[in-house]
Amino acid sequence: MFLCRIDLLVMLSVVSHVSGDATNSSLNVVHEWVQIEYDWPSDQIKDNYTRRGLYSPEKSHLSGIDVYKDDIYVTVLRMTPAVPSGLNKIVVKNGKSLLQPFPSLQDNELGNCASIQSPFSTLTDPNTGLMYVVDVGRTWRGPPNSYAPCPPKIMVYDLNDKAALIRSHELPESLAPKNESILNDLVLDYITRDGQVARYAYITDIGSVQIIVFDFLTNKSWSFRHDSMKPDEDRVINFNGVNNSELGYPVDGIAMDSSFQYVYYCAIGSRRLYQIPTSVLRDPNGDFAGHVRLLGKKVSNTDGMASGQNSIYYGALTLNAAYKWEKNKDVAEQQVPEGRVTLATQTVVAQDEIKLVFVDSLKVDTEGYLWFTSSRAQKFFTDTMDWTGASGSNYRINKVFVGDKSYLVKGTSVVVG
Repeated sequence: MFLCRIDLLVMLSVVSHVSGDATNSSLNVVHEWVQIEYDWPSDQIKDNYTRRGLYSPEKSHLSGIDVYKDDIYVTVLRMTPAVPSGLNKIVVKNGKSLLQPFPSLQDNELGNCASIQSPFSTLTDPNTGLMYVVDVGRTWRGPPNSYAPCPPKIMVYDLNDKAALIRSHELPESLAPKNESILNDLVLDYITRDGQVARYAYITDIGSVQIIVFDFLTNKSWSFRHDSMKPDEDRVINFNGVNNSELGYPVDGIAMDSSFQYVYYCAIGSRRLYQIPTSVLRDPNGDFAGHVRLLGKKVSNTDGMASGQNSIYYGALTLNAAYKWEKNKDVAEQQVPEGRVTLATQTVVAQDEIKLVFVDSLKVDTEGYLWFTSSRAQKFFTDTMDWTGASGSNYRINKVFVGDKSYLVKGTSVVVG
Protein backbone atom coordinates (compact mmCIF):
# COMPACT_ATOMS: atom_id res chain seq x y z
CA MET A 1 0.00 0.00 0.00
CA PHE A 2 1.39 3.41 -0.95
CA LEU A 3 2.22 5.61 2.02
CA CYS A 4 0.72 8.68 0.44
CA ARG A 5 -1.99 11.21 1.21
CA ILE A 6 -4.78 11.01 -1.36
CA ASP A 7 -7.48 13.61 -1.69
CA LEU A 8 -9.95 10.75 -2.16
CA LEU A 9 -13.17 12.70 -2.25
CA VAL A 10 -11.84 15.04 -4.91
CA MET A 11 -10.44 12.11 -6.87
CA LEU A 12 -13.81 10.37 -6.93
CA SER A 13 -15.62 13.49 -8.04
CA VAL A 14 -13.38 14.19 -11.04
CA VAL A 15 -13.59 11.94 -14.07
CA SER A 16 -10.48 12.01 -16.22
CA HIS A 17 -11.27 13.58 -19.58
CA VAL A 18 -9.20 12.32 -22.50
CA SER A 19 -9.48 14.57 -25.52
CA GLY A 20 -8.62 13.63 -29.07
CA ASP A 21 -8.93 17.04 -30.69
CA ALA A 22 -5.26 17.26 -31.64
CA THR A 23 -4.11 16.00 -35.02
CA ASN A 24 -0.79 15.18 -36.64
CA SER A 25 -1.08 18.07 -39.08
CA SER A 26 1.69 19.95 -37.28
CA LEU A 27 3.90 16.94 -36.46
CA ASN A 28 7.31 17.44 -37.99
CA VAL A 29 9.96 14.72 -38.10
CA VAL A 30 13.10 16.87 -38.04
CA HIS A 31 15.72 14.09 -38.10
CA GLU A 32 15.53 10.32 -38.48
CA TRP A 33 17.87 7.35 -38.70
CA VAL A 34 17.83 3.60 -39.21
CA GLN A 35 21.14 3.55 -37.34
CA ILE A 36 22.71 6.41 -35.44
CA GLU A 37 25.52 7.99 -37.45
CA TYR A 38 28.29 10.14 -35.99
CA ASP A 39 30.29 13.07 -37.28
CA TRP A 40 33.81 11.71 -36.90
CA PRO A 41 36.86 14.01 -36.85
CA SER A 42 38.43 11.71 -39.46
CA ASP A 43 37.99 8.29 -41.04
CA GLN A 44 41.20 7.22 -39.32
CA ILE A 45 39.73 7.93 -35.88
CA LYS A 46 36.53 6.09 -36.79
CA ASP A 47 38.54 3.05 -37.93
CA ASN A 48 40.59 3.18 -34.74
CA TYR A 49 37.47 3.23 -32.55
CA THR A 50 35.96 0.36 -34.54
CA ARG A 51 39.11 -1.76 -34.31
CA ARG A 52 39.32 -1.24 -30.52
CA GLY A 53 35.69 -2.21 -29.98
CA LEU A 54 34.68 1.35 -29.12
CA TYR A 55 32.26 1.71 -32.01
CA SER A 56 29.57 -0.62 -33.28
CA PRO A 57 26.64 1.13 -35.01
CA GLU A 58 23.90 -1.14 -33.67
CA LYS A 59 24.92 -0.41 -30.05
CA SER A 60 23.94 3.28 -30.19
CA HIS A 61 20.42 3.95 -28.90
CA LEU A 62 18.95 7.46 -28.98
CA SER A 63 17.67 8.61 -25.60
CA GLY A 64 17.48 12.18 -24.25
CA ILE A 65 16.81 15.42 -26.12
CA ASP A 66 17.62 19.03 -25.31
CA VAL A 67 17.21 22.25 -27.29
CA TYR A 68 18.87 25.64 -27.00
CA LYS A 69 18.52 28.43 -29.54
CA ASP A 70 18.91 26.71 -32.93
CA ASP A 71 20.76 23.64 -31.68
CA ILE A 72 19.51 20.17 -30.77
CA TYR A 73 21.43 18.02 -28.31
CA VAL A 74 20.85 14.32 -27.71
CA THR A 75 22.18 11.62 -25.45
CA VAL A 76 22.92 8.08 -26.56
CA LEU A 77 22.63 5.25 -24.05
CA ARG A 78 26.11 3.98 -23.31
CA MET A 79 25.14 0.46 -22.38
CA THR A 80 28.40 -0.93 -23.78
CA PRO A 81 31.84 0.55 -24.51
CA ALA A 82 30.93 0.39 -28.24
CA VAL A 83 29.20 3.79 -28.08
CA PRO A 84 31.78 6.48 -28.93
CA SER A 85 29.95 9.46 -27.46
CA GLY A 86 27.14 9.77 -24.92
CA LEU A 87 26.44 13.50 -25.40
CA ASN A 88 26.09 14.93 -28.89
CA LYS A 89 24.91 17.86 -30.96
CA ILE A 90 23.01 17.18 -34.19
CA VAL A 91 24.63 18.59 -37.31
CA VAL A 92 23.67 18.20 -40.97
CA LYS A 93 26.43 17.54 -43.50
CA ASN A 94 25.83 16.74 -47.15
CA GLY A 95 22.16 16.27 -46.38
CA LYS A 96 22.79 13.71 -43.64
CA SER A 97 21.88 14.15 -39.98
CA LEU A 98 24.88 13.28 -37.83
CA LEU A 99 25.65 13.19 -34.12
CA GLN A 100 28.67 15.35 -33.37
CA PRO A 101 30.28 14.41 -30.03
CA PHE A 102 29.78 17.26 -27.59
CA PRO A 103 31.71 19.16 -26.47
CA SER A 104 34.18 16.84 -28.23
CA LEU A 105 35.02 13.18 -28.69
CA GLN A 106 37.77 13.52 -26.08
CA ASP A 107 35.27 14.94 -23.58
CA ASN A 108 33.36 11.64 -23.85
CA GLU A 109 36.38 9.42 -23.14
CA LEU A 110 35.44 6.23 -21.32
CA GLY A 111 37.44 5.47 -18.19
CA ASN A 112 38.36 9.10 -17.59
CA CYS A 113 36.18 10.06 -14.65
CA ALA A 114 36.67 13.76 -15.37
CA SER A 115 34.94 13.22 -18.74
CA ILE A 116 31.36 12.41 -19.64
CA GLN A 117 30.79 8.68 -19.19
CA SER A 118 27.13 7.75 -19.56
CA PRO A 119 24.72 10.69 -19.65
CA PHE A 120 21.02 9.89 -19.67
CA SER A 121 19.64 13.42 -19.78
CA THR A 122 20.56 17.07 -20.08
CA LEU A 123 18.58 20.22 -19.37
CA THR A 124 19.62 23.61 -20.72
CA ASP A 125 18.33 26.67 -18.90
CA PRO A 126 17.05 29.07 -21.59
CA ASN A 127 17.71 32.03 -19.28
CA THR A 128 21.42 31.39 -18.80
CA GLY A 129 22.56 28.97 -21.51
CA LEU A 130 23.83 26.60 -18.82
CA MET A 131 23.50 22.93 -19.73
CA TYR A 132 23.04 20.58 -16.77
CA VAL A 133 24.12 16.98 -17.43
CA VAL A 134 23.42 13.94 -15.24
CA ASP A 135 26.06 11.26 -15.75
CA VAL A 136 25.54 7.66 -14.61
CA GLY A 137 29.31 7.16 -14.58
CA ARG A 138 29.50 3.71 -16.14
CA THR A 139 28.44 1.50 -19.03
CA TRP A 140 25.89 -1.22 -18.29
CA ARG A 141 27.21 -4.11 -20.31
CA GLY A 142 30.48 -5.23 -21.78
CA PRO A 143 33.52 -7.28 -20.77
CA PRO A 144 33.89 -7.55 -16.98
CA ASN A 145 36.03 -4.76 -15.54
CA SER A 146 36.63 -3.34 -19.02
CA TYR A 147 36.15 0.12 -17.55
CA ALA A 148 36.06 0.81 -13.83
CA PRO A 149 32.87 2.67 -12.87
CA CYS A 150 33.15 6.35 -12.08
CA PRO A 151 31.03 8.10 -9.46
CA PRO A 152 27.71 9.46 -10.73
CA LYS A 153 28.01 13.20 -11.22
CA ILE A 154 26.34 16.44 -12.25
CA MET A 155 28.16 18.54 -14.84
CA VAL A 156 27.36 22.08 -15.97
CA TYR A 157 28.47 23.52 -19.33
CA ASP A 158 28.13 27.13 -20.44
CA LEU A 159 26.82 27.02 -24.00
CA ASN A 160 27.40 30.76 -24.35
CA ASP A 161 31.10 30.37 -23.54
CA LYS A 162 32.31 27.75 -26.02
CA ALA A 163 30.75 24.95 -23.93
CA ALA A 164 33.12 25.59 -21.05
CA LEU A 165 32.76 23.13 -18.17
CA ILE A 166 32.06 25.44 -15.24
CA ARG A 167 31.43 22.83 -12.57
CA SER A 168 31.37 19.09 -11.99
CA HIS A 169 30.17 17.49 -8.79
CA GLU A 170 30.52 13.80 -7.95
CA LEU A 171 27.74 12.41 -5.80
CA PRO A 172 28.90 10.56 -2.67
CA GLU A 173 28.96 6.76 -2.69
CA SER A 174 26.67 6.68 0.34
CA LEU A 175 23.99 8.52 -1.63
CA ALA A 176 24.46 7.20 -5.18
CA PRO A 177 26.48 3.95 -5.26
CA LYS A 178 28.44 3.85 -8.51
CA ASN A 179 27.56 0.21 -9.20
CA GLU A 180 23.84 0.75 -8.56
CA SER A 181 22.73 4.33 -9.16
CA ILE A 182 21.32 5.28 -12.58
CA LEU A 183 20.71 9.03 -12.78
CA ASN A 184 17.91 9.38 -15.28
CA ASP A 185 16.28 12.81 -15.57
CA LEU A 186 16.23 16.17 -13.84
CA VAL A 187 14.40 19.44 -13.30
CA LEU A 188 15.71 22.76 -11.96
CA ASP A 189 14.35 24.87 -9.12
CA TYR A 190 14.90 28.64 -9.02
CA ILE A 191 12.87 28.84 -5.77
CA THR A 192 11.18 32.01 -7.05
CA ARG A 193 10.35 33.37 -10.52
CA ASP A 194 12.82 36.24 -10.06
CA GLY A 195 15.76 34.00 -9.15
CA GLN A 196 18.97 34.61 -11.08
CA VAL A 197 20.17 31.01 -11.35
CA ALA A 198 18.91 27.55 -10.44
CA ARG A 199 19.43 26.72 -6.76
CA TYR A 200 18.41 23.05 -6.74
CA ALA A 201 18.32 20.10 -9.12
CA TYR A 202 15.90 17.22 -8.54
CA ILE A 203 17.08 14.00 -10.18
CA THR A 204 15.32 10.67 -10.63
CA ASP A 205 17.52 7.65 -9.91
CA ILE A 206 16.02 4.48 -11.38
CA GLY A 207 18.88 2.32 -10.09
CA SER A 208 18.57 3.21 -6.41
CA VAL A 209 14.84 4.09 -6.70
CA GLN A 210 15.02 7.57 -5.24
CA ILE A 211 14.79 11.27 -6.00
CA ILE A 212 18.11 13.02 -5.39
CA VAL A 213 18.32 16.69 -4.43
CA PHE A 214 21.44 18.69 -5.21
CA ASP A 215 21.97 22.18 -3.77
CA PHE A 216 24.17 24.22 -6.12
CA LEU A 217 24.84 26.82 -3.43
CA THR A 218 26.16 24.47 -0.75
CA ASN A 219 27.29 21.54 -2.96
CA LYS A 220 25.32 19.26 -0.64
CA SER A 221 23.04 16.46 -1.75
CA TRP A 222 20.43 14.21 -0.18
CA SER A 223 17.62 11.97 -1.34
CA PHE A 224 14.11 10.72 -0.68
CA ARG A 225 12.72 7.22 -1.13
CA HIS A 226 9.06 6.23 -1.14
CA ASP A 227 6.82 3.41 -2.29
CA SER A 228 5.21 5.73 -4.83
CA MET A 229 8.47 5.58 -6.80
CA LYS A 230 8.10 1.84 -7.42
CA PRO A 231 6.27 0.04 -10.24
CA ASP A 232 2.80 -1.32 -9.51
CA GLU A 233 0.06 -3.45 -11.11
CA ASP A 234 0.26 -1.35 -14.30
CA ARG A 235 3.77 -2.61 -15.00
CA VAL A 236 2.32 -5.30 -17.32
CA ILE A 237 0.88 -3.70 -20.46
CA ASN A 238 -0.19 -4.38 -24.02
CA PHE A 239 2.54 -2.63 -25.91
CA ASN A 240 2.37 -1.94 -29.63
CA GLY A 241 0.50 -5.14 -30.38
CA VAL A 242 2.50 -7.31 -27.98
CA ASN A 243 0.48 -8.50 -24.99
CA ASN A 244 1.79 -8.82 -21.45
CA SER A 245 4.94 -6.77 -21.91
CA GLU A 246 6.47 -5.86 -18.57
CA LEU A 247 7.86 -2.41 -17.84
CA GLY A 248 8.99 -3.04 -14.29
CA TYR A 249 11.05 0.12 -14.00
CA PRO A 250 10.72 2.57 -11.09
CA VAL A 251 10.72 6.38 -10.87
CA ASP A 252 11.77 7.95 -14.16
CA GLY A 253 9.78 10.92 -15.48
CA ILE A 254 9.93 14.18 -13.54
CA ALA A 255 8.43 17.62 -14.10
CA MET A 256 8.30 20.98 -12.31
CA ASP A 257 5.54 23.57 -12.15
CA SER A 258 6.48 27.06 -13.36
CA SER A 259 5.98 28.61 -9.92
CA PHE A 260 8.63 26.23 -8.48
CA GLN A 261 6.20 25.05 -5.81
CA TYR A 262 5.63 21.44 -6.89
CA VAL A 263 7.48 18.55 -8.49
CA TYR A 264 5.62 15.82 -10.38
CA TYR A 265 6.98 12.32 -10.96
CA CYS A 266 6.04 8.84 -12.13
CA ALA A 267 7.48 5.35 -12.48
CA ILE A 268 7.66 3.74 -15.92
CA GLY A 269 5.97 0.66 -14.49
CA SER A 270 2.96 2.66 -13.32
CA ARG A 271 0.34 5.02 -14.70
CA ARG A 272 0.07 6.96 -11.44
CA LEU A 273 1.22 10.58 -11.30
CA TYR A 274 2.39 12.06 -8.00
CA GLN A 275 3.01 15.55 -6.67
CA ILE A 276 5.40 16.63 -3.91
CA PRO A 277 5.94 20.22 -2.66
CA THR A 278 9.41 21.61 -3.35
CA SER A 279 9.41 22.95 0.22
CA VAL A 280 9.71 19.31 1.32
CA LEU A 281 12.46 18.46 -1.17
CA ARG A 282 14.56 21.50 -0.19
CA ASP A 283 14.71 20.25 3.40
CA PRO A 284 17.05 17.26 3.94
CA ASN A 285 14.73 16.23 6.78
CA GLY A 286 11.51 16.96 4.88
CA ASP A 287 8.47 14.77 5.56
CA PHE A 288 8.07 13.22 2.12
CA ALA A 289 5.56 10.52 3.13
CA GLY A 290 3.37 13.09 4.84
CA HIS A 291 3.13 15.38 1.82
CA VAL A 292 3.26 13.23 -1.33
CA ARG A 293 -0.06 13.27 -3.17
CA LEU A 294 -1.55 11.01 -5.83
CA LEU A 295 -3.20 13.01 -8.62
CA GLY A 296 -4.68 10.17 -10.65
CA LYS A 297 -3.70 7.90 -13.52
CA LYS A 298 -2.29 8.94 -16.87
CA VAL A 299 -3.75 7.42 -20.04
CA SER A 300 -0.65 5.25 -20.38
CA ASN A 301 2.67 4.30 -18.88
CA THR A 302 5.25 7.01 -19.44
CA ASP A 303 8.99 7.29 -19.82
CA GLY A 304 9.96 10.98 -19.91
CA MET A 305 7.95 14.07 -19.01
CA ALA A 306 8.43 17.76 -19.80
CA SER A 307 7.19 20.90 -18.10
CA GLY A 308 5.56 23.83 -19.84
CA GLN A 309 4.05 27.00 -18.42
CA ASN A 310 0.53 25.59 -18.78
CA SER A 311 0.76 21.83 -19.20
CA ILE A 312 2.86 18.78 -18.43
CA TYR A 313 3.77 16.68 -21.48
CA TYR A 314 4.47 12.97 -21.54
CA GLY A 315 4.89 10.03 -23.87
CA ALA A 316 1.98 7.57 -23.94
CA LEU A 317 3.86 4.33 -24.56
CA THR A 318 0.83 2.09 -25.12
CA LEU A 319 -0.76 4.56 -27.55
CA ASN A 320 2.24 5.53 -29.73
CA ALA A 321 1.61 9.13 -28.83
CA ALA A 322 2.59 12.25 -26.95
CA TYR A 323 0.00 13.63 -24.54
CA LYS A 324 -0.37 16.64 -22.29
CA TRP A 325 -2.06 17.13 -18.96
CA GLU A 326 -3.66 20.58 -19.10
CA LYS A 327 -2.76 21.37 -15.52
CA ASN A 328 -3.60 25.06 -15.44
CA LYS A 329 -6.95 24.38 -17.09
CA ASP A 330 -7.79 21.82 -14.41
CA VAL A 331 -6.74 24.23 -11.65
CA ALA A 332 -9.16 26.81 -13.05
CA GLU A 333 -12.05 24.43 -13.72
CA GLN A 334 -11.75 22.64 -10.39
CA GLN A 335 -11.41 26.01 -8.63
CA VAL A 336 -8.63 24.72 -6.40
CA PRO A 337 -5.00 25.71 -5.82
CA GLU A 338 -2.34 23.62 -7.57
CA GLY A 339 -1.69 21.78 -4.32
CA ARG A 340 -5.16 20.22 -4.59
CA VAL A 341 -5.64 19.78 -8.33
CA THR A 342 -6.30 16.31 -9.72
CA LEU A 343 -5.40 14.77 -13.06
CA ALA A 344 -8.39 15.32 -15.35
CA THR A 345 -7.86 16.87 -18.80
CA GLN A 346 -5.45 14.72 -20.81
CA THR A 347 -5.15 15.66 -24.47
CA VAL A 348 -3.34 13.94 -27.33
CA VAL A 349 -0.67 16.16 -28.87
CA ALA A 350 0.53 13.79 -31.60
CA GLN A 351 -0.08 10.15 -32.42
CA ASP A 352 1.32 7.85 -35.09
CA GLU A 353 1.56 4.05 -35.07
CA ILE A 354 4.80 4.10 -37.05
CA LYS A 355 6.62 7.34 -36.28
CA LEU A 356 5.88 7.59 -32.57
CA VAL A 357 6.66 4.13 -31.26
CA PHE A 358 8.13 4.58 -27.77
CA VAL A 359 8.13 8.32 -27.18
CA ASP A 360 11.02 8.72 -24.77
CA SER A 361 12.44 12.14 -23.90
CA LEU A 362 10.59 15.47 -24.27
CA LYS A 363 11.43 19.18 -23.99
CA VAL A 364 9.39 22.36 -24.40
CA ASP A 365 11.33 25.19 -26.05
CA THR A 366 10.94 28.98 -25.88
CA GLU A 367 9.07 29.29 -29.19
CA GLY A 368 5.98 27.22 -28.48
CA TYR A 369 7.20 23.80 -29.66
CA LEU A 370 7.36 20.43 -27.99
CA TRP A 371 10.39 18.37 -29.03
CA PHE A 372 10.62 14.65 -28.39
CA THR A 373 12.40 11.46 -29.40
CA SER A 374 10.81 8.21 -30.54
CA SER A 375 13.08 5.21 -30.48
CA ARG A 376 11.44 1.75 -30.69
CA ALA A 377 13.17 1.03 -27.40
CA GLN A 378 11.11 -2.11 -26.84
CA LYS A 379 12.86 -3.63 -29.86
CA PHE A 380 16.32 -2.37 -28.98
CA PHE A 381 16.21 -3.88 -25.49
CA THR A 382 14.98 -7.23 -26.81
CA ASP A 383 17.55 -7.37 -29.63
CA THR A 384 14.80 -7.36 -32.28
CA MET A 385 15.55 -4.02 -33.92
CA ASP A 386 15.52 -4.08 -37.73
CA TRP A 387 18.80 -2.45 -38.77
CA THR A 388 18.25 -3.08 -42.50
CA GLY A 389 15.83 -0.21 -43.05
CA ALA A 390 13.08 -2.50 -44.30
CA SER A 391 10.89 -1.39 -41.38
CA GLY A 392 11.73 2.27 -41.82
CA SER A 393 13.58 4.57 -39.46
CA ASN A 394 14.16 3.41 -35.89
CA TYR A 395 15.01 6.78 -34.38
CA ARG A 396 13.28 10.11 -34.85
CA ILE A 397 13.53 13.66 -33.56
CA ASN A 398 10.03 15.12 -33.65
CA LYS A 399 8.51 18.50 -32.94
CA VAL A 400 4.95 19.79 -32.77
CA PHE A 401 3.58 23.25 -32.03
CA VAL A 402 1.76 23.35 -28.68
CA GLY A 403 1.69 27.10 -27.98
CA ASP A 404 3.46 26.64 -24.65
CA LYS A 405 6.91 27.51 -23.32
CA SER A 406 9.43 25.87 -21.01
CA TYR A 407 8.59 26.24 -17.33
CA LEU A 408 11.95 27.99 -16.91
CA VAL A 409 11.14 30.87 -19.27
CA LYS A 410 10.76 34.11 -17.31
CA GLY A 411 8.30 36.91 -17.87
CA THR A 412 5.28 34.64 -18.29
CA SER A 413 2.30 34.76 -15.98
CA VAL A 414 1.57 31.51 -14.19
CA VAL A 415 -1.15 30.05 -12.02
CA VAL A 416 0.07 29.38 -8.49
CA GLY A 417 -1.54 27.85 -5.46
